[in-house]
Amino acid sequence: MKKLFYLLMALPLLVVACDKGDETTEEPKRDTLELISDEVMEFEAAGGPGTISYRFTQANPISDNQVVAPTPMLSVACDADWVEVVSEVYLSSGQINFSVAQNQTTEPRATKIVATYNDLSFEVSVEQAAATETPEPEPTLEGWGIIGTMNEWSMAKAIVMESVEGYYVAEAVELTTADKFKFIKDGDNALNRGGNGQAAEPNYFYTAQSWGSDIHVSQAGKYDIYLNAKEDTYYIMSEGKSPAEALEPLAPGEDLYEAYGNFEGDNTRLIAEKRYMVAKGLKFSGATAEFDIRLNENERVFGAKTDATYAVEEQINVAEGGATIKVAVEAGVAYDIYYRTDLSSVWLMPEGMKPLIWEEVTGVAFSSTNFAINLRGEGIELFFDFYCGVPAENNIIPEGTYYVNNDEDGGFNFNLENEYDMRIDGFKTKLKDGQMVIKHISGGYDIYVDVESIHNHKVQVRYAGPIAEIDIMGRPITNPE
Repeated sequence: MKKLFYLLMALPLLVVACDKGDETTEEPKRDTLELISDEVMEFEAAGGPGTISYRFTQANPISDNQVVAPTPMLSVACDADWVEVVSEVYLSSGQINFSVAQNQTTEPRATKIVATYNDLSFEVSVEQAAATETPEPEPTLEGWGIIGTMNEWSMAKAIVMESVEGYYVAEAVELTTADKFKFIKDGDNALNRGGNGQAAEPNYFYTAQSWGSDIHVSQAGKYDIYLNAKEDTYYIMSEGKSPAEALEPLAPGEDLYEAYGNFEGDNTRLIAEKRYMVAKGLKFSGATAEFDIRLNENERVFGAKTDATYAVEEQINVAEGGATIKVAVEAGVAYDIYYRTDLSSVWLMPEGMKPLIWEEVTGVAFSSTNFAINLRGEGIELFFDFYCGVPAENNIIPEGTYYVNNDEDGGFNFNLENEYDMRIDGFKTKLKDGQMVIKHISGGYDIYVDVESIHNHKVQVRYAGPIAEIDIMGRPITNPE
């Protein structure tokens, strides 16, 4: 009986001991490195490029408030000399690029590519077929060439590129939109340059990327193809055009503005330049320039609000569906088109000159013979304090030509003792030569300025309109009726 009692007393202790033995401990999370692509990759005797894809998952990702460590590298190794593997692979890239040389023997061959990060690793078997017979050595490509679908990706049929003034060029290459190609150096598949996946537009330049995607064009045609290996850029130019004529490609979602008209060439792209869209160096046929501005080819077409023939440098108001813009020009002389979308205005300017929108024009009469005018626009400010040789009537500036640094001006001259006369992009400078012509127009003045600063800035500008009162001491200048 006592034995039974002691046995019953011990039973709960046994149960508790068993319960503690059933408790499990959760293992800590670990980083994982997983091969996504095939474990075995097979190649024909001709060899070629290959890509291994993998996935790295970090067990404990970096939180926002932690210091980010340098991006770790994946160690990649292969013992075979007929397999060329990219030496530096960032762990986060997710792919390993390699190339397999041509097998010129009648025996198949195999090797392994091993990738390692800390205690994680995977391996891929690379198997290559034997040549059916020992081939003749393939011709060696020296320098840069082009291989692709148009020559069956064959090094023996590569298009050799000639070195011309800093570029490698292949002329009159016929391409369809289905063709794909890459640039190869010295016949080595590992020394290649490709694109970024987007279809190349004619007469634009693109970044050439090592191990980039196959290059293809958006339009079939015959092209002169240029490669700048030093700057890693390539150009697919219409036959006869040079890289100097290439344009920067549009950014995703960026609008394309072009001018169509009677100038040399069917159309030309307008490039953003500060607040303007600009096309430069256009030569028109005949004594009248005729053109319009088009958005995204024919999505919207802008012409003159008023159908007339305008003057060079004149501000032309434009509207969608307006008349063809017409400007009186000299045939064979180069001009620049400037377009302000926010002002719906176009200017045709002599080459090298740009329009100037005066944001502020103010003035004050200090006395009947002393005046000051301030003109401020984008990147330029002119402050002219001058002396008029005849008294003003009703605070109206007399018409005349006002001279800089001229003793025989009849008393119409600038006050060069002023603190400054000109600011160019914020840079203060004084005048050393030039003149300003002032004429009266209804309700304002027609002011033409042609001056040179002591720092050799040459400025030619014009303003036509009223002058507002400047907020300083003195009687305000009055605008003519």
